[in-house]
Amino acid sequence: MKPRAGTFRTTAYLLFILLISAALAACGSGGGGGTSPGVSGPATVNVSIASAPGFPAGATSSTSSPAPAAPPADSPTFEHLDVTVTKLALLPSSGEEGKTVTDPIDPPVQIDLLNFSGDNGATLLNQFSAVPAGEYSKIRVYYDTVIGRSGNDNTLFHPTANSHFDVHFMGGNLVIPVASDPVGGIEFFSVLINVVDGLKHHEAGQSGNVLLRPQVFATVVEAPKFIVTGVADQVNHADGTFNVITAGNDDISAEYGPDTSWFYEDGRFVGPFGISGADALRDTALVGVIGTFESGVLVAERVNITFPDSREGTADNVWIPPDNTAFIVRSLADNVTVFPQPDRAGAYYDNLVSPHNPLADTDLENDLQVKVRGYFDLDGDLEAYWISIGP
Repeated sequence: MKPRAGTFRTTAYLLFILLISAALAACGSGGGGGTSPGVSGPATVNVSIASAPGFPAGATSSTSSPAPAAPPADSPTFEHLDVTVTKLALLPSSGEEGKTVTDPIDPPVQIDLLNFSGDNGATLLNQFSAVPAGEYSKIRVYYDTVIGRSGNDNTLFHPTANSHFDVHFMGGNLVIPVASDPVGGIEFFSVLINVVDGLKHHEAGQSGNVLLRPQVFATVVEAPKFIVTGVADQVNHADGTFNVITAGNDDISAEYGPDTSWFYEDGRFVGPFGISGADALRDTALVGVIGTFESGVLVAERVNITFPDSREGTADNVWIPPDNTAFIVRSLADNVTVFPQPDRAGAYYDNLVSPHNPLADTDLENDLQVKVRGYFDLDGDLEAYWISIGP
């Protein structure tokens, strides 16, 4: 392939998904307790790449990643730039090498640095494990091979800078927030980062080697999001507040508002419900709350509710007169009177079996199989928000 002049710049998103070990809505036994989420803990960081709209404002080259010389006129151009990534590292802003988190990629992953859209846009690079809370100034990307492709011509790049390049954070470091205990509680958060690859390459001197000289900069777009799982407590609908008691006995203050989305969960999710879904939140519910922390309070963007009580059996006495607001579920265990909530028509009904289509209270008849989910009251009646109806 005859070398031709060319430089290129591509843009990318890095989406960091940090998972603290515990399944969503799991409430197993945990470690030490606390009264706030301010307990440092390990996290897991997933890194994926997708296209981004533009170069971060004010981004300039840094001393740790100096700007390369302008490419000579005989630099080649490529349609694709395939990089085989072998390892990633998170480098702390303190410069303490002992706190660097490094993880190999096995097997290595190939990404096209010039085409981050489409199927290549969510390429999973790797997963860091046990990332300490703290600040990180850059991500180091190690690679094995770089191949430039243009038509049927392939060009193998010569390794440079010990076969790695860095992603530098501009306008603030990547902050891995504090976490609660590692077996449950604050189990997930994501940080969306705009990343721009100022990639340059050129053919070096008379050697004929093609060199990769990337400059990569990133800015944090939004606050990290968490998933806090546990048992709802101190629910106060008057001011839209509640607490989450995690598996590690952390007591997390949370709040919701008119923009919060609500889902019911029982092996699958139904919803989203608007603000009316908040009525289904009571003390003892199992919850998974997704949101951001503001002044120590978890502001909920989404709440997943798993109801603590349920019954399966045969519907009978549908609907009990004179109020016509209740029915009986007969099972081998016992018979339970069910009161749909917030009222007969306002409960959520669907098919008991796939495809779980939405139904209405008028679809409930005697002798049909049902599963009802909600809360037992003091009289032993079940106040059910979610009712599934079978054949």
